[in-house]
Amino acid sequence: MEKSCSEIHRSHGMTNRFSTGDLKPEFGTAAETLQGRLGRSWKIAWCHAGDSGGSKRAAFEMVRELARRGHVVDEYVIRVGEPNLQHWPLQPYVRNSFCTVFKPMRNRMRPYVAETWANLVQNIWGSRHIRNELKQLAGLINQRDYDFVHIDQCAPSWLISLLPHLRVPSVVYCHESSNLRYWSSNGTVSGQQSFPRQMYAAFCALPVNLLNSFRNSQDLGDMRHAQVILTNSCYSREAMFLRGCLTARVCPYGVDVERFHSLSIMVEPMILSVGRVVEAKQHHMVIEAVGLIEEARRPRVVIATPEDKRRQEDPEYGMNVARLAKEKGVDLEVRINPTEQELVVLYNRALAVVFVPIMEPFGLVALEAMACGTPVIGVREGGLRESVRDGITGVLVERDAKEIAGAIEHLQRHEAIRTKLSEQAMQYVREEWSWQNTIDRYQKEIGRFVPRTAASPGHTT
Repeated sequence: MEKSCSEIHRSHGMTNRFSTGDLKPEFGTAAETLQGRLGRSWKIAWCHAGDSGGSKRAAFEMVRELARRGHVVDEYVIRVGEPNLQHWPLQPYVRNSFCTVFKPMRNRMRPYVAETWANLVQNIWGSRHIRNELKQLAGLINQRDYDFVHIDQCAPSWLISLLPHLRVPSVVYCHESSNLRYWSSNGTVSGQQSFPRQMYAAFCALPVNLLNSFRNSQDLGDMRHAQVILTNSCYSREAMFLRGCLTARVCPYGVDVERFHSLSIMVEPMILSVGRVVEAKQHHMVIEAVGLIEEARRPRVVIATPEDKRRQEDPEYGMNVARLAKEKGVDLEVRINPTEQELVVLYNRALAVVFVPIMEPFGLVALEAMACGTPVIGVREGGLRESVRDGITGVLVERDAKEIAGAIEHLQRHEAIRTKLSEQAMQYVREEWSWQNTIDRYQKEIGRFVPRTAASPGHTT
């Protein structure tokens, strides 16, 4: 192993921090023992932009399990804006960790129309610099004797801009396979506005839409250079094909049942909603549904978000959710960046987890809740249809506040039904949704194009 070192250089508004550190002693010993038995382990360059959320959690669990099986992983963090490296850190399980940070390209001009068009020009021009820097980084990766490069892609990150320049076999894991991320933020015009206002809004939205289209086409072009594309659900596989006629293989997520489990504590009249406080996660719909329940039986709502107070993605949406809760008479608490153990306690205390994001590709939240014995009330769309078994481990409803409220009240009135759902959910997750199963599937898919696959005893490839 190399000794710890660090190097910083800046170019085109970019900061690169290269640091290397030894594996934890227990993982180093396990890797050496396993390598001695098998003759060879994989050397993997694991590239991600994860800050929080499901994609970072998946990277953490997958890298940890690969390290347990004796594979050697180097971490490459590539991100616009400072990453939160303390959230589910990969460093305890990797050999080296490299960080490339690009400064956000954003103008603050007035009037707003000038800002939107200036941002379009700056982002398109700046993308050339980013892609040039990533070309150089790909050259370094090519020289480092990896068996393959793994890229965690969650739009709109820049990670897959590495692909055209890699000379090492590459696998892309698409955590969000549709182009939803490009079209869910800005660029919409309300028909309720006056005609002059609509024209002004449309002119402001045009550069946003052009930039989204530009980035989406870049992503699809780069993706075609991957040897293998993996994704988390059948829904995501279909979305990938519809988006760009790209074929992906399904390698679903798992859950750590040793960490997420029943604590056998008292269930409270509380509904839990988990995820970033952004419109795509639809926390406001949970508030609306709970607000429809009779006041005497109305549970309180807790929103658990992995965001930091200083790093909120959409503060305005958060304020709107708080305002709506006050209007509807809903007792709301927002837990900012809870620890894993705190999250486990919240799952266990909740009457139900209401999880209603828009077209969620998979939804680790649902698995974590079910592993803790908490029924999930989810929307009948996206990847939730594959992880939540309606009437067995939870309840699937349409995207309708009245239906959600009805499902909550049903669990309130029928404790025996909730208990049965809880028991079935825990058994279901233990049997079918472990990270060990995920890595078994992962090794099998990678083994199709990486020779002499290394795998630990007891795991098929």
